[in-house]
Amino acid sequence: MEHQAFSTAAPVQALASKIKELSQELGPIRLMHLCGSHEHSLNQDALRQLLPPDLKIIPGPGCPVCVCPAGAIDKAIHLAQTPGVTLLTFGDMIKVPGSHQSLAQARAEGADLRMVYSPFDALKLAKENPSEKFVFFAVGFETTMAGVAGLIRQSLPKNLYFLMAGRYLPPAMRLLMEIHDQSIQGFLLPGHACIITGLEPYRFMQSEYQTPCVVAGFEPADVLYGIYCLLKEIQAGTPGLINAYSRAVRDEGNNQAQAMLAQVFDLKSGHWRGIGEIEGTAFQLKPAYAAHDAEIALDADPGFKPQAHPPGCQCHRIMLGELVPTDCRHFKTSCNELNPIGPCMVSTEGTCNSWLRFGVESI
Repeated sequence: MEHQAFSTAAPVQALASKIKELSQELGPIRLMHLCGSHEHSLNQDALRQLLPPDLKIIPGPGCPVCVCPAGAIDKAIHLAQTPGVTLLTFGDMIKVPGSHQSLAQARAEGADLRMVYSPFDALKLAKENPSEKFVFFAVGFETTMAGVAGLIRQSLPKNLYFLMAGRYLPPAMRLLMEIHDQSIQGFLLPGHACIITGLEPYRFMQSEYQTPCVVAGFEPADVLYGIYCLLKEIQAGTPGLINAYSRAVRDEGNNQAQAMLAQVFDLKSGHWRGIGEIEGTAFQLKPAYAAHDAEIALDADPGFKPQAHPPGCQCHRIMLGELVPTDCRHFKTSCNELNPIGPCMVSTEGTCNSWLRFGVESI
């Protein structure tokens, strides 16, 4: 099927019909996705309206901006306020609240902050301004971290540092299974992250939890096809690990990108905002790159303990699939796109932001 066909009406209608038939046989089903882009597709294209009421697609912790620890933002702000240091980061991080303020608010008070579009913009700035210090605030999942690893493997200028807040997604699924007491019957896996990792890091979902997982793309028919594949596995009683996005994802992933990640980073226990520590999820620079680690080479300590969320904010429970945005008393009132209280309202991949923009009220 041509790529364009995945966004046309015919396959969408056909898949919706097949999903309805399967759902009538299976009864109530709870599936979860792990990608903000999947939530965006579900909402922008009103795909949930095509699904039967007993089939629930629950948003999970698929927004890297949302799970970035408040403490990491606090460190980034502190570095940006340090004389002679310029902090570089992606645009969607600038408005995310830290413990006391966002990077945007700190910049308004004089902090030196610049938005970049690629990690390689950081390299260019550092080379062009050798007398200044630059810190790239590295946030993202496997896809983004592969690009960061590719940059770090180069011969770096001495004035370029990295504040690491990247997260590795697969181990977080164990926490999700525990929280939901294994009531999630299948998972849609993020297509872009699986381009890097392939399927193997999710194999434990078969062996340990006997729960099917399907890699899905992001066009309307991609998402529905992923859901259909999950329902077929549930119907058959098989915990399949299926690649339903083969036009972009190889089962083995990108071996070159995996090698770069392994060369540059160790995976350590990492804090997920409002959620807690998850073993094996934090990308940490290997000792060979310590000279470019901002937390080692520079003073990144803000001098206070981080606070994940203000009172009443439910972002952490929304990211875990325990609540939806409309369960939060701040949603659409005191928390909105102009005044985001929690991180889920900031990024376009955040569930609260998506629900507000597209007028979603329930799953």
